[in-house]
Amino acid sequence: MMMMLSEGLPLACCVLACVAFIQMLSSRTGVPEATLLCIVGISVGASYVVMDAVAPSSGGRFFAPLIDPNVPADAYLWFFLPPLLFQVALSVDVRGLLRDITPILLLAVVAVVVATGAIGLAVAAVAPQGLVVCLLLGAIVATTDPSAVVGIFRDIGAPGRLIGLVEGESLLNDAAAIALAGVLTAALTSAAGAPVDWLGGLGTFAHSFLGGAIVGLLAGRVLAAALFLMNNIAPAETALTMALPHALYLFADRILDVSGVVAVVCAALVVNALGRTRISPRSWSHVTIVWEQIAAVAGASVFLLSAARVPRLLGAINYMFFVYLLVAVVAALLARLAVLFVLLPALGRFRLGEPISRSYRLAIAWGGLRGAVTLVLALGVSENPALGAEERQFISMMATGFVLWSLLVNGSSLRWLVRRLGLDRLSPQDQALQRQATMLSSAEVADAVKHFAAGFGLASGNVDDVTAEYRHAISDVDLQPGAEPSEDQRIAAGFVTLATRERDLIPEYGDGVISVSNLDAMMRNTGHMIDAARIEGRVGYSREARRILEPQRSLRVASWLARHLHVRRPLAAALADRFELLICRRAVLERLKHYSQRRLLPLLGEPVAQVLGSTLAARSKSVEEAIQSLRLEFPEFASKLERRLLILFAFRQGRASMETMVAERMISKELYGWVCLHLDHAWDAGLQRPRL
Repeated sequence: MMMMLSEGLPLACCVLACVAFIQMLSSRTGVPEATLLCIVGISVGASYVVMDAVAPSSGGRFFAPLIDPNVPADAYLWFFLPPLLFQVALSVDVRGLLRDITPILLLAVVAVVVATGAIGLAVAAVAPQGLVVCLLLGAIVATTDPSAVVGIFRDIGAPGRLIGLVEGESLLNDAAAIALAGVLTAALTSAAGAPVDWLGGLGTFAHSFLGGAIVGLLAGRVLAAALFLMNNIAPAETALTMALPHALYLFADRILDVSGVVAVVCAALVVNALGRTRISPRSWSHVTIVWEQIAAVAGASVFLLSAARVPRLLGAINYMFFVYLLVAVVAALLARLAVLFVLLPALGRFRLGEPISRSYRLAIAWGGLRGAVTLVLALGVSENPALGAEERQFISMMATGFVLWSLLVNGSSLRWLVRRLGLDRLSPQDQALQRQATMLSSAEVADAVKHFAAGFGLASGNVDDVTAEYRHAISDVDLQPGAEPSEDQRIAAGFVTLATRERDLIPEYGDGVISVSNLDAMMRNTGHMIDAARIEGRVGYSREARRILEPQRSLRVASWLARHLHVRRPLAAALADRFELLICRRAVLERLKHYSQRRLLPLLGEPVAQVLGSTLAARSKSVEEAIQSLRLEFPEFASKLERRLLILFAFRQGRASMETMVAERMISKELYGWVCLHLDHAWDAGLQRPRL
């Protein structure tokens, strides 16, 4: 055991150092990280093959654990895939994903099935292998890799909705491909001559996908509830999230026999949607930063480790291999184009999803990159003794060649295609807003540079030149005629910005000051406000904003119980919830008024700022009327609730003040811990709501 560790740890350190240098090189050269990882991994694998032939004792001893580890191939899948998928789902825009859920499911499920069939039939027509073997190849290469796809699309500055579509597809199509590959592998390893149970395979696929989704949703709910119990200790919250992906993947896959991939993705999406209101914004930022680091290292490592084994998989290559590979690549592209340009527009005609432009569809078709998931599945087939040697070699070689083609051809040309389609350029309206933002930023930078120069005693004559250089560096927009957005467009943009800012402010009132149910309700409401403002502007924004002020059904039921059955506890809870919601909404509205005047007025102009201000004033008036109504009907109870909010705010500010003193070395950490111990006891007592 000690010998294995002594040999494995230096190799792991070399892999991490290699990953770090590749990421640095990718950022400097603009070459996609996945492509560089693939090249370096193949180079390492080829070097091992040469060294093993020339000097087996020196080459094999260090690199053997990397090239030929004594672990099953699917260990890569269950070890690396859960954290990769969990992090992507944790950072995705959940509302944007739900808004495009129909096209995403089409790309993630239907497109995988279509690609599997097209590739399998096309390759079977020219290759000597049987149809089921070729279909298994199609299932393995039908899945797009999240680490490769999302990373490249973000690096080239693709539009947000395009990134959301490929994120959603790459998150869910792994499950479809893995389930199909499992069904086809079972068909190949069954008794010779036994007919393939296609209907049973379809049922297995549906059970695996839907079962994984249900398990993941439940697990995500449990984790979100447990986060609330961690008392905003960021390391504890992060450790709790880290405990879920692997355990959930193995439990769903091995125990329940459902898709572990779908379970992990759905759990992460639930945590993404609910976690922001269960922990403080600072703790949430800590969780996401840690997961970004985990995913970056895990994704790069599995890619490097998988690519290093490529030369051994391609050992028996011949000229017919390139014919088969070309047929598979063309069939996959045609299948993807058929889904995007035939089935996807049909969704729009039936109003099952928002239309997706032709440029987006072309970028998605060419950007369906394959990567580590395909390589891991190919490795699993290559080491499956239940399959014939010829079948294993054919599938592993074809899958590996497909990945290389995807990364080296599609990946390297994707940036050019996005530019050619004009997807890296701002719309005319965004160009005009960028010009306004540049002017506003330049004025602020000029003041900051002036103060900086004065503080450090630098020559003031350079301030104007530096400001001009800054303005030139961030503004390369040449406005075209008609680029100026209309007033209606500016107003809609303003209300979307207000609702988005409101959603960001709401979690700051957590920590027990406002109940989680209230925070969730307000977060859902702001999501509806964003969608409505984007479509209907001021009318939709105002309509959705009014909905949350309507008395909830729980309050009406509690009032009936108190009035007729004299059961007052439910009414006390419902009144406290409503009072907290109204107070929080009023506080957020006051901050939005200042935000609109300070930030949106210079950006969008006086007429738009007046519309935003009048709408916010009307909202504030409605909230104030609702609060006064509660005070008049329950004056003593409202006073107690106000006092509770004030004392909780005082305790929270006291802790923040002590943290500042520790940071400025005014008091010791021991003294801070002693004070916080007393504050925690007082906080727990203050959390108790008063009786009605």
